[in-house]
Amino acid sequence: MVDPASCPFCAIITGGDTSARLVYRNDKITAFLPLEPATRGHTLVVPNRHVAELTDLTAAESRDLGEAVHQTARAARSALSPDGLNVIQSTGAAATQTVPHVHFHVVPRWHNDRMTLRWPTGAAENGSAQDQTLIAIQSVFPDEADAVSAEDRRQHLSFIQAVITRMSQASSSSKSWLLPIVTLSYGYAITHKSALVGVIGCLAVLVFGVLDANYLKQERAFRKLYDEVASGRPIPTFSMNPALASPAGTRVNYWPDKTDVRSWAVAPVYLPLILAGLGIVVWLLCR
Repeated sequence: MVDPASCPFCAIITGGDTSARLVYRNDKITAFLPLEPATRGHTLVVPNRHVAELTDLTAAESRDLGEAVHQTARAARSALSPDGLNVIQSTGAAATQTVPHVHFHVVPRWHNDRMTLRWPTGAAENGSAQDQTLIAIQSVFPDEADAVSAEDRRQHLSFIQAVITRMSQASSSSKSWLLPIVTLSYGYAITHKSALVGVIGCLAVLVFGVLDANYLKQERAFRKLYDEVASGRPIPTFSMNPALASPAGTRVNYWPDKTDVRSWAVAPVYLPLILAGLGIVVWLLCR
């Protein structure tokens, strides 16, 4: 197992190799030109996570790589107008893999270029042996029944959308409940010269603000889960756990983050109410 710290591809991904010629990079995939391209436009497409072999990729990483390889091939064909294209992936030393980080070669091809690929002539197995090989592979191949149907995915999305709607409605309800409470508490504090009631009103605003920010946080988490399910990523069927749509090791808690508190749906609503309450309390105490 190669340490990612010594992997030349990881150095390119993290920006440690400033000489690399990047084609593009996002949070999941990086594409760049190799030091010794086999042909003009030869590009490597790699996952940002250090994965040594193709079979160690997650289903989501496989899809991301497939999309990136397709986009790279289309870009190469559009920019260079080659006569053809090779997409090559090698896993293991026996298959000529030299860098233990999964990578796909997108190789534009021209007639009479210097690239040489030759398949051996003749079959490696006779018909009987091929039948045995077929049975062996089919026995471990994923069962189509295990795949999530389009109807299941639509139903899953419907369940998640229902939760998102409830979170949005709960946020609206919290504001609706707060307004009469604030009006009564602040009004009572002013008319009866009670700073204590003003403080209670401020505390009510704070409590409702935290609840509303939490509703917003949960809504965002389920929206992310919705996007993950819609994209076909490996989320268990009908799972409603937002943590499955977060990076590995992430813990989804119920305490609002700064982003939630600063949201236009929270800070501009609750901050003025708290400041108004504090102003009333200070005015009453200074009288």
